[in-house]
Amino acid sequence: MKNYLFKLFALLFFSTSLIGQADTVLVPSVVDGEPFGAINKFIIGDTTSTGERVNPERYYKLEKNKIYFLNGEFHAHFDLRLIADDVEDGEKPPIVASTTGSDGTIQLIQFNLFGDAYIKNIIFQMTPPSGNGESNASFFLSKLDGNYEFDNVRWEWGLWTAIAVVIPLNKIKVTNCYFRNPQHKTNIFNGRGITFYQENPADTVIIQNNTFFNINSFSFVADNSSIPPGLLLFDHNTIVNQMKWPIHSYWITNAVVTNNIFFNSSAFGENHQDTEGQDPERLQYGLINIYPAPQDILDYHGVTEAERSYICDRNAYYFTDDIKDYWAEYELPDVPFMNSRTQGMFDDDANYPNLYLDHLYYADPKFKEDGEGTEQMIAWMKRKRDWQQNTYWGWDPDGNKFEVQWPFPEDFTYSNEELMTAADRGFPLGDLNWYPELKTRWLEGDTIVGNSFVDFQPKDLIINEVYPNPFNDYLRFDISLKNSSKVSLSIIDLNGKIVDTVNKGKLSSGNHIISWKTQWDNLNEGIYLYQIKTDKNIITGKIEHIK
Repeated sequence: MKNYLFKLFALLFFSTSLIGQADTVLVPSVVDGEPFGAINKFIIGDTTSTGERVNPERYYKLEKNKIYFLNGEFHAHFDLRLIADDVEDGEKPPIVASTTGSDGTIQLIQFNLFGDAYIKNIIFQMTPPSGNGESNASFFLSKLDGNYEFDNVRWEWGLWTAIAVVIPLNKIKVTNCYFRNPQHKTNIFNGRGITFYQENPADTVIIQNNTFFNINSFSFVADNSSIPPGLLLFDHNTIVNQMKWPIHSYWITNAVVTNNIFFNSSAFGENHQDTEGQDPERLQYGLINIYPAPQDILDYHGVTEAERSYICDRNAYYFTDDIKDYWAEYELPDVPFMNSRTQGMFDDDANYPNLYLDHLYYADPKFKEDGEGTEQMIAWMKRKRDWQQNTYWGWDPDGNKFEVQWPFPEDFTYSNEELMTAADRGFPLGDLNWYPELKTRWLEGDTIVGNSFVDFQPKDLIINEVYPNPFNDYLRFDISLKNSSKVSLSIIDLNGKIVDTVNKGKLSSGNHIISWKTQWDNLNEGIYLYQIKTDKNIITGKIEHIK
């Protein structure tokens, strides 16, 4: 079994080596009297007389309330750290925008990143001032074994995808971001969030605390031409109005999908591409769809089919009545959370012991303000099915596609009391950025109510009790083994460092007690992880040290 929980907890506290602003320069929005291409000229031109970067560790800060126009593609053959300060009331984040050149050619936003990157607190406006034409993709991640982090980034409009992975990567982390109105006016499979293009996997993909609003196609896709990442964490995201599937990765071998809200997601419903071969068995799609993985995919990730892990816990989905009326008008079946094959795999404990589905809610969040995107999406879907000429949809109350309304006019706080405490540790489901005070408590490790994180345990290894917890100087782990196995215990801090390991050797089937006593007076108070490993399974949980 893949060590999904250890990886998950370690990644929640993952911080890229790019963070730490030792040298920061302010990027002007006008260079040599010309706003057009100022960002290209200043950053790419920041070199010595011999062509070396002035400081390879430099951060480039964009100024709040400014618009920066790209001049053609931005090729960064260096580590790019592009940031802005947090905004206060009355301020707007800096906007990087496409525009139209003097010859009438649309200059699209496109960053080709051949180094690592850290992008924070910026809006990327994917349509030019004319409102006609869209950028294909804003970021192409192009460094072999690269590390990429996007934090509090907003994308407005966009044709194909906001982020495209075009070469095998190490890590990509997308947190606190907003994908708003990404869409194609005719192609239902474009208008995406994060795309793995062809055979370009990653070791780790974290997509956490993001909002996807009025999105044509996938939030995350590594489809049948792609090798899926080694681990996908899709956690605490809010998805509102989406025509295709939120997560499209048939062959993923290790995924954790938790604490999300899927509202009118996969709304387009069944189409001829599903029934004519898009699905290997010509089945209707659900929101979550998987299929037995080819042997080369399993070999690449070093697992067997039986060792694939997919933890789907504490999620909510809902379809409004007008979406159901649209399905009925076109005689379409209702969209399930999982199609019959996927549900069968999750139910098959003998062959798939590590596929887990629990705490699934079908409930209307009752958002405070979700705009008019649903009506426009339905109109688009009807025109598509009727083979009529189509155009862009989305919610743009001021009627000016280029002008970014700030703050965004929608509000995805909600009033459903059940969902407000349904996530891990009793927090609200969905993107916690809509609840800033609660998010602060979440980051600090607080618990609002005592539901546990993914209370899934494989049948071969059961943790009966961890006592005392919180602990002072010793711990007891009461475990049960179905079969004899080698057993080890590790204590790990939140940076992923192993504090201590106890190897118990081979234990017989049945109940056992593993004891651990602290050996350091200077062991800091706080949250730690324990990891119990057998021949076939690994379970990781949280413990708290007090003095």
